[in-house]
Amino acid sequence: MQRSFGGFLLLVAGGLLALGVGVFWLDRVAFSPDSDTDAAHAILGDEDIRRQVTTLVANADAFEIGRSPTELRAFLEQVADLRAGAAVMRDFVADAHRKVIGDFEGSVRIPASTQVEMVRHEGVALMPPLTLPVQEVGALSAIKTIVGWTWILSAVGALLVGLLGLFVRPERGEFTFALGATLGAAGVALVLFGWLVPATMLGAVSDEIWTGVFARLAGHNLRFTLLGALILVALGGIVVYGTTGLRVRRGGSTPLAATRYRSETRSWSS
Repeated sequence: MQRSFGGFLLLVAGGLLALGVGVFWLDRVAFSPDSDTDAAHAILGDEDIRRQVTTLVANADAFEIGRSPTELRAFLEQVADLRAGAAVMRDFVADAHRKVIGDFEGSVRIPASTQVEMVRHEGVALMPPLTLPVQEVGALSAIKTIVGWTWILSAVGALLVGLLGLFVRPERGEFTFALGATLGAAGVALVLFGWLVPATMLGAVSDEIWTGVFARLAGHNLRFTLLGALILVALGGIVVYGTTGLRVRRGGSTPLAATRYRSETRSWSS
């Protein structure tokens, strides 16, 4: 079906808006560290991250409380697996997330007060802070910057192109069709950028252990990602179907031209 220039511009604006929605959700999922217990619990579900934390604390504190490092590490593994344990560790887990994406200056430390709560023993109250060996990944810092600008520029571009499309007056029905297509594309973009990219691509950028946060957070937010995508795709389908159905009904109600067979009638009567 041919479209007017205005309708084409509206589709372009919709594509930019859908891109902006998807990249914004990627920014929220992967590049917005928060001292949230549920997020920390999800991150500590990564075996390598959990092992690094528990091994560091066990090796440093075991002697002070009269336990072997192996025994204390096994205990800390159980603590890290609990939501209550994640609540104790959430601050330094969020700092480690910030560090790996370049949002944290200095070293990521586990203070003595946190160590006391982790090992459940006051004997480590005077221990010095422990430093987690987390390194900033320059590529992730660059990706974070690109992601932040992409969703902003996409939103601005969608607004400008959309206004231009309306100014040149699209054909009847093209606005609602573009709206439906935008909703559907935004739903697809949510899954693509909110789950697929952080779950499979960001962690492959570096061998740094803490890049495992992205896959864990993608899984943690998956239910919200899928719910949002389902709602957007369903609404988009309804709008597109309604617009297409209306055009079909209008086309079907158009009467045939009265002069269609006039030349043929004359030839028989002559």
